[in-house]
Amino acid sequence: MFKKPDKDNPGGRRLEKQWLIVPALVFAGGLVGTNVALAQRQLSPAQKQTKKVRFENGRRAAAIPFDFDDEAIVIQVRVNNSQPLKFFFDTGAGMSVVSAAQAAKLRLRATGKLNVTGTGGTVGGTLARGVSLGVQGVMVLNQSVAVLSLDDFPCEARDIAGIIGYDFIKEFVVEIDYEAKVLRLVDRDNFHYEGNGVLVPLTIIRTPRVRAGIKPPGRAVIEGSFEIDTGHEGTIVINSPFVNRHKLVESLGHGIPTTGRGIGGISRRTSARLENLQLGSYIVPATVAGLSLATAGALSAADNDGVIGNEVLQRFKMTLDYSGKRMWLEPNTHLTDAFPSDTSGLEIESGGDNCRVFRVTTVADESPAAEAGIQAGDELVAIDNVPAPQFSLSQIYKLFTIEDAEHSLKIKRANQNLTIRIKLRRLV
Repeated sequence: MFKKPDKDNPGGRRLEKQWLIVPALVFAGGLVGTNVALAQRQLSPAQKQTKKVRFENGRRAAAIPFDFDDEAIVIQVRVNNSQPLKFFFDTGAGMSVVSAAQAAKLRLRATGKLNVTGTGGTVGGTLARGVSLGVQGVMVLNQSVAVLSLDDFPCEARDIAGIIGYDFIKEFVVEIDYEAKVLRLVDRDNFHYEGNGVLVPLTIIRTPRVRAGIKPPGRAVIEGSFEIDTGHEGTIVINSPFVNRHKLVESLGHGIPTTGRGIGGISRRTSARLENLQLGSYIVPATVAGLSLATAGALSAADNDGVIGNEVLQRFKMTLDYSGKRMWLEPNTHLTDAFPSDTSGLEIESGGDNCRVFRVTTVADESPAAEAGIQAGDELVAIDNVPAPQFSLSQIYKLFTIEDAEHSLKIKRANQNLTIRIKLRRLV
């Protein structure tokens, strides 16, 4: 998530990844039906020559399977007719991105410099113009893309070659079917919605924004402007000016220190549980929210109040129409699912050649992990006598969301090998 630089100040919006539950980036397929009806229309020769969007075989829609094993939308993208590459599909990105490493391989030519404000701060990059971006069934021509280092991404995302953002997404009406793991791109000039979803107005400032309400326990609903952000795999993150203005850290009580990681580095926050989130006419109960503590970087911005991510959005089939400034939310079978949260107090980072070396980075005060004596810097060697490399980081975090579970952890600390017993409990 980040903003496209404006003409006076080449600054950026954020591409923020919380990575509390880390995506296992494996491509998955499958196609399903849609609630979008298309009126077939012939284009004149002049229109065909100038149109930036080229559907295959004269079609007016394309269905693209995506990977969503752990709340991040990953699709296959061709850059200037390259082999398919893994990209995040990110409605919170103000423009598309190609990683600096991939841009060098593709010999994309820089036409200017830019700065991007990301999760942890501002980073520099370059601009490449005249790039074509293609997905299964459709190509968008003459795109401008930011060329940025994605080295700040976690280990599990090192095969991500880029991000699909605003300039691509705005060319379509986009339907995201989270249950079926299918993204449908529809010619916006031939779109008619036929579903049963609730219509919600949007404000488009290179990212889609919606008026939504948060209800802290024992307080009235507080309304704000939040981005609809498929580039954030968490629930909702509230920007620090909004947090401070409404004294949310104080009113929500004890939370869990967490971090977000993405372009620009790391951003600090506290996780706490709301009574509910109100989105359109829907009330999503007991939502876990990230309260930004940032004093710099994108999550300290005051131009909007935060982001609503995939852990909320995946409870709907969502249709986004940028040109009409509207979206439809159609609830699926997961609308009332509970929101899991960490019950250990641990934050863990993965590394090594296969991302299966796990090291503790943070231990929350007064948490089961702190009480068990786990320390920052400890390497997790085994869980319940199963070698840690047999788990992914995502699987480990999911184990640590099960309230009242007990685990035996083998820990390596300097030259010591320790066995530590931990009993999990609800923290927020």
